[in-house]
Amino acid sequence: SRSARMVIGRSATRPTRAGWKTERSLRKSARAGARREGGRRDATSSTSAPTPTSGSGAVDEVTRAKDVRGVRDLEEQIEYVFDPTRGETGPVHLEGAIVPVGFPKGTYLRNGPNSKFGVGKEHYFDGDGMIHGITFLESGGVCYYNRWIETKGLAMENEAGRKLFRGILVNNGLEMLSGVLHNILFNDALSTNGTKDTTNTAVVCHGGRILALMEAQKPALMELKVTRDSVHVFRTKAKDFNFNGELGGNMCAHPKVDPHTGDMIFFSYNMTSEPHMVYTEVDRAGEVRHTMAVDGLSRGVMSHDMAITSTRAVLFDLPVEFSVANIARNEFPVQFQKEARARLGVVERGGSRDVEWFEVQRGGNVFHTVNAFDDERTGEVVLQAMRSEPERSGYIFNDYSPSYLHEWRLTPGTGRVEERRMCGLAGEFPCVNPNYVGRRAKFAYQVVDSLLGNLKQWTYPPIGVVYASFAKVALLDDEVAGISAGDVLDRYEAEEGLFLGEPQFVPREGAEEEDDGFVVTFATNAVEDRSYFLILDAKDLAAGPISAIEVPQKVASGLHGTWIPL
Repeated sequence: SRSARMVIGRSATRPTRAGWKTERSLRKSARAGARREGGRRDATSSTSAPTPTSGSGAVDEVTRAKDVRGVRDLEEQIEYVFDPTRGETGPVHLEGAIVPVGFPKGTYLRNGPNSKFGVGKEHYFDGDGMIHGITFLESGGVCYYNRWIETKGLAMENEAGRKLFRGILVNNGLEMLSGVLHNILFNDALSTNGTKDTTNTAVVCHGGRILALMEAQKPALMELKVTRDSVHVFRTKAKDFNFNGELGGNMCAHPKVDPHTGDMIFFSYNMTSEPHMVYTEVDRAGEVRHTMAVDGLSRGVMSHDMAITSTRAVLFDLPVEFSVANIARNEFPVQFQKEARARLGVVERGGSRDVEWFEVQRGGNVFHTVNAFDDERTGEVVLQAMRSEPERSGYIFNDYSPSYLHEWRLTPGTGRVEERRMCGLAGEFPCVNPNYVGRRAKFAYQVVDSLLGNLKQWTYPPIGVVYASFAKVALLDDEVAGISAGDVLDRYEAEEGLFLGEPQFVPREGAEEEDDGFVVTFATNAVEDRSYFLILDAKDLAAGPISAIEVPQKVASGLHGTWIPL
């Protein structure tokens, strides 16, 4: 493997190319010109139960990924990003890696689909889970490593030395049903409803446990052993972790950990039978303290994320619905229904068994939340998330539907909802400082949709979107600073061929201000065939990475990660 290389500052990570703005002009356009970047807020629509008014208004300018289908060199770059990492490496000490002043000791882990036995007639999301990790040691050293998550399905394929399972996330009812039956009959997949237990979506650390997550399955328990000067073990410890028998169903991919109480809140969903959703609270020691069936759900829906405030949880009942009738039409059973009901559910944390449902604007979907908080001044529950508006009903896992920052204000006890699009900058994978989860946060960080192109090696999806920019977006008004919620405050534009993963905020040691910290990610350069762990100053994204630590192999496109302090 190549030795690790350290690149510091703009001169090494952002080469000059035609049409690029200077660092100063980037900073100016990102802050003073935020509205031109799609940062203008739209008019608020105020609604009361049971039916909201139509339309959330429109931001004057909205962005989308640039469509480069047919541009061969750019499509090859996109294909490279999605092409799986070929093997496992490490732990490898990254000699010469220089860590920025104030960067804490800890570990970053990122999960994602990464098919081990080749890409067949399947969806990218059917791929085996692989976690890439990088640990900043007490000794000052840095270690990189990656492992496939050793699920039951992958263990069977490892023994056979070939692909055994068929992918099922295909928009063809007969093909999907054939795959499900094949997996049940020949691969013992009845307990996972005919799917392979990929555990490929996210990772969370709570109560001393590291859990790899995928919402249609139980978590995998990972083991990480770190000493002062090395990483000694990173492996799958248990394939189906169930909280000592307290986890009756599956576990969502986006549990929320309250930074003040240490509690972890999550849900599971079942699209084919009741209860369609179960809500769970786990204390800081990792013990299940409360679980309940969520009332008022009469249909099976795909619900990917949730949010918490200091006192409540917010759940989703959005129109990505399951129906057997879709299979009869030779379609995938889970389809987006543009005109169907859309709701948000609010649960009082701490043992409540009641859910208050709020009707919200139809025609949209949410995969990822930004944050939520209790507004003590108004009594509202405020939710901020990335909302898309697919152009039509149908199978949404193959189409590009850009997501934009959106806000809902819910007044408990009244059914009243106010909602608005906050920003016109298309993006995804949002995060806030983890110390502000469930509280009033000023800033969010997100990737910006950059390029959209064909994926030739994948049957599904036929297109892929890659990200070459990070944005810092205001979540609150600040009259003194002249900032409006939704303004784009700062942007990082990567060099040509460098594509970014999900941003993660890491607080600086001893930080007192919310944005005093770092934004980190794995990134892959499709032109140079190199991958890096990037560290950016959260107060100055436009300056580019202050550290870019090269890792000894390609890090393919992935999904969600977490930072674990030592």
